[in-house]
Amino acid sequence: MVRFARCNALLSLAMDASGKGCRYVAKGASDDDVVKDMGEHLTSVHQVDPSEIPKANILATTKTNNG
Repeated sequence: MVRFARCNALLSLAMDASGKGCRYVAKGASDDDVVKDMGEHLTSVHQVDPSEIPKANILATTKTNNG
């Protein structure tokens, strides 16, 4: 199973590096992996300190793909 969270579920209307709506999907085998991946994305693309977005908010948008 893959856990994932979408950036645009956390930061609506956020732009990606090319100036389009961000469609990044953080993925991982566990919730902690997804939180780490999303934190790295938020820092590198949006210059947002991941500590400004509570872990609970990321987990609230996290889903599972059984495929």
